[in-house]
Amino acid sequence: MRWTLFVSLLALGAPLAARAQIVGHAAIDAVAALPQCVMDGIGAQRWFFTHASVGGNLLEGLDDLRAADPARYRLTPAWVGYDEPALRAEAPPAPTVPGTVYECDRGNPSWQDKLAVFDNSVRLAGWRLAAVDVVMNKMCFIDQAASAATYLASMDALAASYPATVFVYTTMPLTVDEDADNVLRNLYNRAVRLHCAASGALLYDLADMEAHDPAGGEHTFLSGGQTYQKLYAGYTSDGGHLDTDLGHRRLAQGWYAAAATLAPCRAFADGFESGDTGRWSAAVP
Repeated sequence: MRWTLFVSLLALGAPLAARAQIVGHAAIDAVAALPQCVMDGIGAQRWFFTHASVGGNLLEGLDDLRAADPARYRLTPAWVGYDEPALRAEAPPAPTVPGTVYECDRGNPSWQDKLAVFDNSVRLAGWRLAAVDVVMNKMCFIDQAASAATYLASMDALAASYPATVFVYTTMPLTVDEDADNVLRNLYNRAVRLHCAASGALLYDLADMEAHDPAGGEHTFLSGGQTYQKLYAGYTSDGGHLDTDLGHRRLAQGWYAAAATLAPCRAFADGFESGDTGRWSAAVP
């Protein structure tokens, strides 16, 4: 395979791969230098996103990026109603609009119910292709007792049922604490990373982004002789939410890094052999 943009991709700090899978902190800084054709591709995407408060912080970051440069950062959140008794989002509008993140704030029921809300929203409410292109469900930092195996099985089953829809996996948000709960979050995240690395699923590694400051320094703690990640204090005012401008904007750029792996760009593909697809690579070892 011939990659004509080898030098420019390396200059962006993005290791080459046929397709990016795990998008972590190292991909964030490259977003500012992405070609406009990639950003245009992101601006054509339609997302569905179920979340609670940290998800709201990410959406605030998307709004901030768009306000600062609307021609480049085009993703626009749009509220979707939540049918709590039915444990699902309301049905998609007709038609859905490119460049929109349809966001359902389902709050913080049990972690099992969060999986049910997402599953019901995709299967029963219709939040999948052709209504949207990409779907994502984020757990919360209060879900430290959640089973990674159950989350992964749920996502895998949905992806198998709807192979034309892109399912983006996520790690669990961290806190600044150096306690047993943050150890549990790290163990959950490690299981998710290993699964995505083995299966080829696309992972928006939110926790890895949270644990690294803008200079690339990793914030960790020791417990039982093991090293675990924790949230960088500069991204939060309360120890858990991404409620500083730096925090929600930087993690929103991480969202764009994940979205860029799904954005075909003709300029990237011009020198490829016939049959190859040009995609920006944000894979992190």
